[in-house]
Amino acid sequence: MVEWLDQFIAQLGLVGLVVFFVAAALEYVVPPFPGDTITLLGGVYAVRGEHPWPLVFGVVVAGSVLGALINYQVGHWLGGRFERRPGEAFLGITHARLEELQARMRLRGPWLLLINRFLPGIRGLIFVAAGAARMPRVNALALGALSAMAHTALVLAVGVAVGGNLDRLEVLMGRYQRFAVGLVLLGLGAVLVRALLKRRARVSG
Repeated sequence: MVEWLDQFIAQLGLVGLVVFFVAAALEYVVPPFPGDTITLLGGVYAVRGEHPWPLVFGVVVAGSVLGALINYQVGHWLGGRFERRPGEAFLGITHARLEELQARMRLRGPWLLLINRFLPGIRGLIFVAAGAARMPRVNALALGALSAMAHTALVLAVGVAVGGNLDRLEVLMGRYQRFAVGLVLLGLGAVLVRALLKRRARVSG
């Protein structure tokens, strides 16, 4: 897959930067999309001299912010729907659950937004939650941009480190994705166990 992407983007020349932009945005809207792999190729192109890394960096960060904005707006719309119909559940979510989510986002939201780019699979949901919680849009996107800048710099650095070795790039990308997904699953498991323990404590009390 990496070789095919490499050939496809290389044939587009400067227009290939659009691929980096769209890939970064789609990673938020369509979580399974392999945006990190495409960003890594940006580092490879920087070594080859095909695309200057500052330009790739800016394009990827801008795409990430756009994807975050789309998800934020979706969450904002969901929050507004509950406000218009407070007694009606939507997508299995009740108004009471929404209020619980809003309280948690006000408490932990800024930190989640700051590390969202390093949480594959749920990064988009964090911005949906931020929008539903009515967190200030400018603040949410600013934190998202900082996260995107740190993550993009890291991914491009890895791409530069492997140079033009696409096989090594694919191996490193696979390891990173497995590690990141493992951390997310571990965190979700801890949250689930904590919720079950709290529920059992309330029942027994």
